[in-house]
Amino acid sequence: MPVTIEVIRGPDKGRVFQVGEEGVIGRESESLALNDGTVSRRHARVSRPNGEWLIEDVGSANGTFLNGARVTRPSPLHLGDQIRCGTTLLVFGGPAGKAPPLETDEGAMPLDAAIVARVPASDDSVIIPTPEAGIKAIDNLRILYDLTTELSSIFDLDMLFQRAVDIVFKVVQADHAFIILIDKEGRLATRAARYRLETSGPSGTDKPSTESTQPAGPLPVSKTIINEVVTRQVGILSSNAMQDKRFGSGKSVHEYGIRSAICVPIKARDRIIGVIHVDCSVSDHIYSTEQLRLLTAIGYQTGLATENVRLYEDAVKSERLAATGQTVALLSHHIKNILQALGGSAELVEKFLAENNSDGARQTWPVVRRSLDQINALILNMLAFSKRRQPLLESVDANAVIAECLDMLTPRADEREVALMTDLNDLPPVPADPAGLQQALLNLLTNALDAVRDRTGVITVSSEYDSMNRRVIVRVADNGVGIEPDEIGRIFDLFHSTKGHKGTGLGLAVAKKVITEHGGKIEVASTPGEGTTFTVTLSTQPTETRSHDDTHTP
Repeated sequence: MPVTIEVIRGPDKGRVFQVGEEGVIGRESESLALNDGTVSRRHARVSRPNGEWLIEDVGSANGTFLNGARVTRPSPLHLGDQIRCGTTLLVFGGPAGKAPPLETDEGAMPLDAAIVARVPASDDSVIIPTPEAGIKAIDNLRILYDLTTELSSIFDLDMLFQRAVDIVFKVVQADHAFIILIDKEGRLATRAARYRLETSGPSGTDKPSTESTQPAGPLPVSKTIINEVVTRQVGILSSNAMQDKRFGSGKSVHEYGIRSAICVPIKARDRIIGVIHVDCSVSDHIYSTEQLRLLTAIGYQTGLATENVRLYEDAVKSERLAATGQTVALLSHHIKNILQALGGSAELVEKFLAENNSDGARQTWPVVRRSLDQINALILNMLAFSKRRQPLLESVDANAVIAECLDMLTPRADEREVALMTDLNDLPPVPADPAGLQQALLNLLTNALDAVRDRTGVITVSSEYDSMNRRVIVRVADNGVGIEPDEIGRIFDLFHSTKGHKGTGLGLAVAKKVITEHGGKIEVASTPGEGTTFTVTLSTQPTETRSHDDTHTP
């Protein structure tokens, strides 16, 4: 009896060939002629010498592949097997005009025919169309596309597995659907599950069903079936698992009376990390080969998505460790310098106090106070940068915040004889977090003070209202050393400082972060040798706020 072979990928996609006892696949074949330039003139032979269909390569240039494996000797062909010649992919469809084995009477099936199809876990498994699929092939491809798109945007394994099993439960009729992972010691662990729970309905009516992610009892999964899938790295479809000799020892198969089951591998790289298992005990529903191919493709894509999530987690972990190491090294250096100055000053204060030299103690105390202020500022900046948050906004007078910052900076400026000038205009209130805005402006003023010279330095703070755009503009200008053009683009980078050992590289990074969190922006203009101006722009329009409960540490 002739068999069908359908082209499902390549220049001849959609063509269906019928082959009698023998046929040759090739460009110049009389039985299976392909218009594919990557196919040899005589590429592969399909034949039935002893009642069993075989395929063999006949010296092709690019090789013949059966279910993803290269054909090196005559190999058996089964219903649904995929044959790849060059860029053309074909499906062996079994006897022409005969219904597939799944549609036959269960009682008439031979004992060993319970497993009606296998599909290897490979990149070819995502090709869904088969002779039995018909127009459903497009729907299956759409399902795969949607699945791949959705899973690629998930970066949490538990969420990934639960979403995958939800999709499986949606596209395949099932009583149970599981994702089971296998650890390195071979232990099984269920990571996601969904169940269809039937409830009693009126007499003579169908039972309505609900869905649950919690099992009503022990998992109705056969380890024997899972071992078959993992060992052979194939997805299997059983029309009635209780009839298969190999699964005769599987206790759960018999206990739950599974009539139809699909179990497919989840493959990450070259290793099986788990399986997707679905089963249905409803007597009038038996899974098809098409559904096996679809689930095998879903298992393959789930494996790829799992590997991507793990790579992402490893990358994040590595980046965090590297960033933590860099942060600890840089901050410990700055803290060490501050503590050295603090320790030396404290010893001098103790010495002067022991000698009852109050004048010497008063002269040394500012150094102690300045060191304490530096540590306090460093800790506040570390805390500000380590958390991402939406500020708690309230109506704030920006001029009042500027005045508070200048009051805090005045003692240091007077000590160095640096002039602090202001040009503040009337401003409407701005929605801002007072503490955050104060920290940002104080960092800008401190940066300006570090940039100017003693006795000749001048820092000017100005404010104005842009009524056209409804925004408040604050400028901090200095006549310091300025910033080189090649440094302008990096001054807001974390731990980047142009002050040498004097700077931590946190102040400007924190200022930019805080202003950005307020929906504003910060800009810089500088001329080397003449000075620098930082411009902060804040909108007077209220924005959506969140409570501190919404903040989190990355």
